[in-house]
Amino acid sequence: MAQPTTERTHDIVPVSLDMDEKNNELAHHDHLQTAEEIRRTMSKGGQVQMRSKHDDLGIWAAVKQNKKIALVAMAAAFSASLEGYQINLNGGIISNKGFIRIMPRDAKGAILGKYVSAWGGIQSTGQTLGQIFLQYLTDYLGRKAALYTLFIFLVASVIAESLVKGWQTWLIAKLFSGMGVGMLQATLPVYLSEISPVQCRGFFINAYTFWFCVGQLLAGVALNRLNAKNPLDFKDAIYTQWGMIGVMGVIFILLPESPWWLVSKGKLDQASKMLHRYYGHIDGYNVPDEIAIMTATLEAEKIVAQREGQEGHWAVFQGSNLLRLIIAAWPKIIQQMVGLSVFNSYSTYFFQLAGNKNPFLVTVILGCVQLLAMIITASLTDAIGRRPLTVYPYGITSLSVLALGIIGCFDYSSKSLGSLLIFFACLATFTTTGASAIGYAYAAEIPTQRLRARTAYWGLASSNMVAILFSFCTPLMLNGDAHWGVKTGFFFAGTGSISTVIGWFLLPEVARRSPAEIDEMFEKKVPLRKFKGYVTEVQMVAEENKRIQEGR
Repeated sequence: MAQPTTERTHDIVPVSLDMDEKNNELAHHDHLQTAEEIRRTMSKGGQVQMRSKHDDLGIWAAVKQNKKIALVAMAAAFSASLEGYQINLNGGIISNKGFIRIMPRDAKGAILGKYVSAWGGIQSTGQTLGQIFLQYLTDYLGRKAALYTLFIFLVASVIAESLVKGWQTWLIAKLFSGMGVGMLQATLPVYLSEISPVQCRGFFINAYTFWFCVGQLLAGVALNRLNAKNPLDFKDAIYTQWGMIGVMGVIFILLPESPWWLVSKGKLDQASKMLHRYYGHIDGYNVPDEIAIMTATLEAEKIVAQREGQEGHWAVFQGSNLLRLIIAAWPKIIQQMVGLSVFNSYSTYFFQLAGNKNPFLVTVILGCVQLLAMIITASLTDAIGRRPLTVYPYGITSLSVLALGIIGCFDYSSKSLGSLLIFFACLATFTTTGASAIGYAYAAEIPTQRLRARTAYWGLASSNMVAILFSFCTPLMLNGDAHWGVKTGFFFAGTGSISTVIGWFLLPEVARRSPAEIDEMFEKKVPLRKFKGYVTEVQMVAEENKRIQEGR
């Protein structure tokens, strides 16, 4: 067994499961241990384990073994397709002739920049508000209650879009859309992280962004078809959202509640039923042991919180929780700093200014680039890790937007420079898509389990606060009084480079780590860039228990 050290005692210190000394075997509990039982065991120096033996499986072996929960995770992630569809549809429809006809226009016939700016700003504001306020419902009533709530807001947004008659109605629609999308962005990654096996957690969280990109691509196809056949009937494209809304509602009804949330509320029987249903078919899977690991992890976190005075509604801003909040937020903040609002949120608007004759086609091209990026990222994130697939791609994005700025100094409406413009926009989209997807993994994995929802919501809300600023400023940079046009790339090259360098020093590697392992490394103040190679006591004890169980 792991020998005690002379260092300061930490509360998050795992030891082995109870031993049957007569047979020299690990004793598995047949009943569900309550939090009180585990706390008493820990207080007496008893033996509790915080890492499952099933966490040692290889990545693809784990995917094959967990087919049932994989199906659930992919169904949940599929919900993001509506989010991507709605965001891209709303961003692209502002260039539609029928839509422009009912909106205030300038002398050239384009929608006034201040309205485009207001729509983008109110959507980001809605995202932020949704993420700030839904966290309390998510904690108290559960992840499914949060899914039902965000579904109501998304339905309200599509109703408002379907009834649009002017810029005011569209503003209301964007507010509801922003709130629903923001809630979805904060809830689904947390939910996916809590139902997924440790070693393929990143894969399933990235599946969320994959389906988001599918939705974006479908929106581009729908808008392109609308533009070709009947550009004045823009509501036809809006109505297509109802089918996706219906599928989303059915999925939300069928999804199980998160076992981690159930355990945190003492609903051990319900958690046990969930694990039996989706994991019980696995050979050697012991549900009471897995429930005990979850309970022990939560109890250890409570001990730390009580000792450090990190309790209450503002605990996410106290002590190491604040550092974890900053880390959880930073990848998505970088996403805004490298110019997401230029080459993604306003892609159609951007290429229209660049003189491209078929901006909807460009949107479809960018959608294909995003899908390719997500296939690669989802396949590699658990094997290579979160950190390299975040920092390096963002560095390439910064160079890409710098190249866009340089192109802006010349006649970029010419065929040669127009093609170069599209190439660097595609490169920026490719690198940012994968890196920003891993941002959701950081938001869901870095926090303590006790504060997972609140930290993820505040972290994503922080990035959306930055997005609010750029949602108002970017259209004005492109086509407002500044008239920067494509030269806007210079600005985002600067902000992107600075934020990426900070990310290099700030972001740790947490791939394939259990929640208790991540807690232990933060509790012991392990240097952030040394997380990857650090051997935790959680890991050592789990390996020792495995050797004992195998009779070695």
